[in-house]
Amino acid sequence: MSGLLLPVYIIIFVALIYFVGIRPQQKRRKEMELLTSSLGVGDEVVTTGGIYGIVSEMEEGGTILLQIAEDVDIRIAQSAVARKTSGDLVAPAAQPAE
Repeated sequence: MSGLLLPVYIIIFVALIYFVGIRPQQKRRKEMELLTSSLGVGDEVVTTGGIYGIVSEMEEGGTILLQIAEDVDIRIAQSAVARKTSGDLVAPAAQPAE
């Protein structure tokens, strides 16, 4: 009886490894590929290091110029972009104390 259960346990173990480890990683990779392919000049982004900026130029070789302040551009790897933002680059003005 235990000789019949061993292949079942192996199949369950392999399926568990696939659904817990491999499949989510493939999904994240596809999402990142979609993000990097949809980047364009003028997009507001956040890098993996937490830098907010606006894409000012797409360069060949997988790099982009990111404007982080007026007349301040930095060159980053396109893969360093974590996500696009939806216009939340400007912090709301502080409320005056009463």
